[in-house]
This record gives sequence, structure tokens and C-alpha cells, in this order.
Amino acid sequence: MQTPDVETNSRQLESNNSQIEALKQKMASSTNSVVLQNKVVPEAWWTTESAMTISAVVLVFGALVLAMASFLILKGRKAESVLRVFGTIMIIISAVFLVVAGYSSNQIAPVMGLLGTIAGYLLGKESSDTPGKNIHRDTERESAEKGTQT
Repeated sequence: MQTPDVETNSRQLESNNSQIEALKQKMASSTNSVVLQNKVVPEAWWTTESAMTISAVVLVFGALVLAMASFLILKGRKAESVLRVFGTIMIIISAVFLVVAGYSSNQIAPVMGLLGTIAGYLLGKESSDTPGKNIHRDTERESAEKGTQT
């Protein structure tokens, strides 16, 4: 038989344990957390399903951009200017897709370098009909002609 003090202490202990469990459950529900093995783990705000959805949306947008570029080329626009604009947009879409798809920075870094190189080439190269392309050659030719005339 237990003494009255032991019974009182055991009831008090059970009461405290139930209060602790109630507080854990309340805390887990109020902070969007999950209780795993008596540990409170915050719930992820970015789920696999939402990442897949956003990745699909980015890829569909990229396909629409490619379709528009094809349409403009077929309408007779200069392919070089269409390539420059839409190539830049596609590079941005590719970079966004890689980030949204959840790749780590170690996986994305070399691809971003390659995309940056392609963007630099597209935006840096001169078009064949750019006026003033041969400015340096013209000045050299003029100075050579002046030198031979005197």
C-alpha cells in the first residue's frame, strides 16, 4: 500500500505530464511545426509539390517564348535580333528553373557560368549591319592616305 504522500505525488506527476503534452501539441499546432520523437521540428515552407508546379510553369513559359521566337522568324524578322532578345530570355528562364527546381549552389554554379558566357556572347557580338562597325579601319585608312599624300 502506498502512503498518501506518494499517491499525491504520483497524481501530481501525471497531471504535470498531461499538461506538458498538451503544451507540446499546442506549440506544434501554433507554429506550423511537427513533433517527432519529442522534438519540435519546423515544417518546411517549400514542398516538393510546389517546387514541381513552379518548375513546370517556368518550362511552359520557356516553351511559349520559343514558340514566339519561331513565329517572329517565320514572319521575316531578322533572325539575329530575335535570337539576341529571346536567347537572353531563355537564359534567364533556364537560370530561374535551376533555382526553383531545388539544385544546390554547387550544382548550379558551373551551369550559371556557362549561361553567363552564352549571354555575354549574344549581347556582346555586333550585328553584321551595325553602322560604324569599321570605324577603326576607316580612320587607319584615312591616316594612311594622308601620309602618302604629303
